[in-house]
Amino acid sequence: MQENVFRNRLGRFILYSNLGFGILIVILYFLKGFDDNEFSDLLKILTPIKAVYLTALIRYVIANRNISPILDDDSKKITPLFARTSFAIIFVHITTLIVSTSLFALFNAMDFDVLINIIISVETFFGIYVGMFMASMFQVKDQEN
Repeated sequence: MQENVFRNRLGRFILYSNLGFGILIVILYFLKGFDDNEFSDLLKILTPIKAVYLTALIRYVIANRNISPILDDDSKKITPLFARTSFAIIFVHITTLIVSTSLFALFNAMDFDVLINIIISVETFFGIYVGMFMASMFQVKDQEN
């Protein structure tokens, strides 16, 4: 697969999955899955973390807003290992957050403190790897015009 096509797919996957997770949290709050303090605490933890991912994507999109007549990335191909690994890590990351949050909000399967610890642990562990993929795929090269 060509790098520019993969970057586009990965970026959309990260964007849509994180926005979907944010919308899920709001829906669960309106369904009384979280009280006001729990909802506020979740937002305090998740907003800065998710903002880092989305900022990297948006920065890349803004820096590459013009269509270039010669696409440098057209000849570059990525390995299947890189593609599968990056999607798998990001998928497991967001799925773990969705499942643990839903288990708490819908079934009260754990204490809120346990949920917070799970979120912090998942974001710390997977955040390192997601950040590495984000940095490698969505670098903004300084261009002097």
